Amino acid sequence: MADKKLGAYICKGCGIGDRLNADQLAMIATREGKVAFAKQHDFLCNNDGVKTIQADIDAGEVNHVVIAACSRRAKTDAFNFDNVALSRANLREGVIWVRPNTDEAQETTQEMAEDYVRMACAEVKYMNLPAASGEQGKTDQVLVVGGGFTGLTAALEIAKAGYKATVVEKAATLGGGAALAHKKLPNRAPYADPQDNEIADLIQQVESHNNITVHVNSTVTKTSGAPGRFSSDITQEGGSTKTENFGSIIQASGFKPYDANQLPEFAYGKSPDVVEQRELEALAKQANGSGIKRPSDGKDVKSVVFVQCAGQRSEKEGHLSYCSGHCCMTSVKQAMYFKDANPDIDTMIVYTELRMPGAGGEDFYRSGQQKGITFTKGQVNEVAPNGGSLTVKFKDLILDEEVNHETDLVVLATGMVPNSGINIEEVVAEDEEK
Repeated sequence: MADKKLGAYICKGCGIGDRLNADQLAMIATREGKVAFAKQHDFLCNNDGVKTIQADIDAGEVNHVVIAACSRRAKTDAFNFDNVALSRANLREGVIWVRPNTDEAQETTQEMAEDYVRMACAEVKYMNLPAASGEQGKTDQVLVVGGGFTGLTAALEIAKAGYKATVVEKAATLGGGAALAHKKLPNRAPYADPQDNEIADLIQQVESHNNITVHVNSTVTKTSGAPGRFSSDITQEGGSTKTENFGSIIQASGFKPYDANQLPEFAYGKSPDVVEQRELEALAKQANGSGIKRPSDGKDVKSVVFVQCAGQRSEKEGHLSYCSGHCCMTSVKQAMYFKDANPDIDTMIVYTELRMPGAGGEDFYRSGQQKGITFTKGQVNEVAPNGGSLTVKFKDLILDEEVNHETDLVVLATGMVPNSGINIEEVVAEDEEK
């Protein structure tokens, strides 16, 4: 950078000029602070004051600026100058606002302000503008790992902003878990009904955008470098690998459902009429608005029970200790599939704590109540096949009694297990062996 040219600007507004001797402060800045000049202004943050500073900068008179005025957290937009080093002496909040306004305190208040000016001058003298090392480059291309709803949305927003995006999806098609859903949770008022799944339109927008490159049947096998200049290996299913450079990486690798086979007490795998939420979505897509059929015999479902927190929010070995966030709202949405097709179907959601996050969560819950969905606070202990039906055994936490409820279909709200890390399947298998 060119030679340092130091200058100070002292504000007299906000009561500073009334409480302090600005001439004395200017003298301290020039004599002891060794700045080339010190200018005073009635209101340094107004247009005229800012123009005064900017004019000196443009004329080459100053490139290291001391502003003796208010807190450096205030007026940041006004005191925002390019290509200068800036130090601020806090005379307002740091001095006059914390000192008594009495004749006896005047002398020490002035001394305190002078010390603040000395410190700001000393600071700016040793300041340098940040400078690039000249070794790093910048790549305006973004890698998006995962071609589900989140990854596709991110890629599209990146492309709309004028940057290039590369989407890497391990499956043969885009869409991820969202593509498996019959309908989606509502994201706009009145939050009363499930909305049509728009993932197909999102996929079409991504695939047709000139700024987006898509790799399916592919994984990111190696990443090196640093922010602004990552290098990533993209390996296709056949084994071929290409290396590309990216400025940033968005990890949107999604999740897989918790393995319901670890819940033998709920008869998953023992009865085809016990399904988890993704499997229920497949049944709903197959029904396409008509009545959902029982997997076991294809008959109409007259009664369905949703078991919340199946294998999650539990400290039992092999369970998930956390809440997965979407499950309660998803169960309400899926219960609406049944009610919208046939209001006479008995739909019960058994929960310990019902969580309906988001702006429209409560409205969606009330809509479910209005459609006749039964919400029962209870702890399900067992699901038992019983001839052509299922018996759901749970403790009613409101009535404090054990209940046996007969139903045609049980839906388990299992949690989300993240798709992350290297060889995650091997790691999970190794943990299970231990």
